[in-house]
Amino acid sequence: MNTLVYADVTEVQTSGASSIASTMQQMSISFGVATASLVTAVFIPDRFHLSAAEMIHGIHGAFFVLGGLTVLSTVIFRELKSTDGDTASQHKILQHAGYTSVPDNTVQSR
Repeated sequence: MNTLVYADVTEVQTSGASSIASTMQQMSISFGVATASLVTAVFIPDRFHLSAAEMIHGIHGAFFVLGGLTVLSTVIFRELKSTDGDTASQHKILQHAGYTSVPDNTVQSR
């Protein structure tokens, strides 16, 4: 996904795109930590009076929910088109230069 950030960016815009992408990554990490904290707080509401077994059970529940949220977040990839990232993948450049890619991801001359 990180490569797709720069797929349609000109060289002039690269610095700004890098700053925005870095900021978005940091914000995503922050939101992830906050979400994990909130979900854990739901499963462990009274952490001072719980036994170790109850605490572990609550953490397992939180991990299960967070795993489900992670799987659910992959839905965004359905929005990608087969042509997204072509400028970054160099498929067109290799085809125009007389090279073809083969199934094992190597490049052969025609």
